[in-house]
Amino acid sequence: MIIFLSVFTFLLTFLSLVTNNVIIWWSIFLLMTIVFTLLNKSSKSYISIFNYFIIQESLGLLFLIFSSGFLQFFIVLMKIGVAPLHFWIFNVTNNIFNYSLMWFLTFQKLPFLTILLQIFWLSASYLLLIGLLVCCIQIFVMKSYKNLFIISSTESFNWIVMGVFFSFFNVFYLFIYYFVLMVILISKFSKSSNNFVNWETTLVFLNIPFSVSFFVKIFSLSEIFKFDSFFTLFLLFLMFLSVLAFSFWLINLSMKNNEDLSNNNKFFYFILFPLMFVSII
Repeated sequence: MIIFLSVFTFLLTFLSLVTNNVIIWWSIFLLMTIVFTLLNKSSKSYISIFNYFIIQESLGLLFLIFSSGFLQFFIVLMKIGVAPLHFWIFNVTNNIFNYSLMWFLTFQKLPFLTILLQIFWLSASYLLLIGLLVCCIQIFVMKSYKNLFIISSTESFNWIVMGVFFSFFNVFYLFIYYFVLMVILISKFSKSSNNFVNWETTLVFLNIPFSVSFFVKIFSLSEIFKFDSFFTLFLLFLMFLSVLAFSFWLINLSMKNNEDLSNNNKFFYFILFPLMFVSII
């Protein structure tokens, strides 16, 4: 089922890349909603399915109504869940777990990203910058490791969206890198198959040096340097703010019952960091 849906999503991504017809784009949005429904039906995540359906189809209708102009761009941003228009994603992610969560954070966004690439409004780079600031502040008010994991992923995706407009091939590589880590390696961190998103998994995706999202930012910054030096300087300041999230993670972890951490495969954490160095080379 997962393999079929993955291939189907790649086909939709290719279709969205080779056409600029609004009706076809709307059809792709609808099909991705159906894919999300099929994926989460078996886990009985009906609340998440209902919330996702209402949000996506409402925005899809607005996408058809405002079929011209830059409003379309903001609608697609909201459909993907790019910060600061990501307020709805927690209503969906609260009831999805494991591979469904990984799918929502990676594959589910892929066809939308290629459509966004075709209708991009260059001045919106500053909106994405504000989104990064919102995420950095929001990290300090998250009360669960799952929400902390989601907001860290959302912030990293903002960097990817900014980078995709400067270098498509760099971001294509980043997506493969991100996909391999989230879908293949993350599931191996826990010995339990019930829930492999935990505090140690969140640590891998926090914005500490040489972590997963650190290299996402390095690739994006290498392209943004060509755009605006002040813009880049401000982004570096945001990276400093995001590193402070590590102290937040440490304080939260010290207040938790750590017995569950014995169920994690520490071996994979030691494999992951060398892979990050190889990737950046």
